[in-house]
Amino acid sequence: MKKAVTLVLCLLCILPSFAQETTTDKNPRNNIRQGFGTHNSFDLGLGFVNPNFRTDGSAYYFENWDTEGVIYTKENGSFKIKNININLYNNTLDALYDENSVYTFDSKNLMKIVVNKKSFRIMEIDGELKIFEQIFRKGFSVYKHYNVLYSEASVNPMHARSSNKYIKKAKYFVYNDGELTNIKLSKKAFSKSFQSDKMSQNSITEYIEKSKLSLKKEDDLIKVLNFITR
Repeated sequence: MKKAVTLVLCLLCILPSFAQETTTDKNPRNNIRQGFGTHNSFDLGLGFVNPNFRTDGSAYYFENWDTEGVIYTKENGSFKIKNININLYNNTLDALYDENSVYTFDSKNLMKIVVNKKSFRIMEIDGELKIFEQIFRKGFSVYKHYNVLYSEASVNPMHARSSNKYIKKAKYFVYNDGELTNIKLSKKAFSKSFQSDKMSQNSITEYIEKSKLSLKKEDDLIKVLNFITR
């Protein structure tokens, strides 16, 4: 009975997509689901220069689908689910249904996602719903968001692009008082943004320099955030 209820909840808040993968698929959004089916409703009018080029990298957050997590929804509460992944290209949560099918969750009904002990939130920025990974929480929260670029291969040898490729670029945001603000990762701009009555700009800069930390490395960034909030 419990499993049946969980299945009903899943069906209430997800959009099913069933299609067989083909080698001539011209939609880059479909290629992010190689081996897991396609979503025919996505039609960007974009095509490959050569559909036989291989694609390097993935638009998904996790390397494989051996995952389990908890989904927190606005209308149906929370429930556990396995075989889910974060689609970074179009900012959606996908669930693997079988070898050829995936469900794409309606982001409007999602509040929070916890997968393999990593926490994600759906928030609006620039008028669009995006998925952010929480990397720090202590007084304020810091989130990471990936911009995923799709680079097409070229038959022109001068371009040196022999394969299609997904390129992930991370940006960091501080969330405080209901507002998301982009974090600038230069020492001067960062220390100025995070100075307070208890922590001066010079103290932050000196800690970064003496500890030989790079704000562009996530582990180092978290060390600096811990220093600021100690």
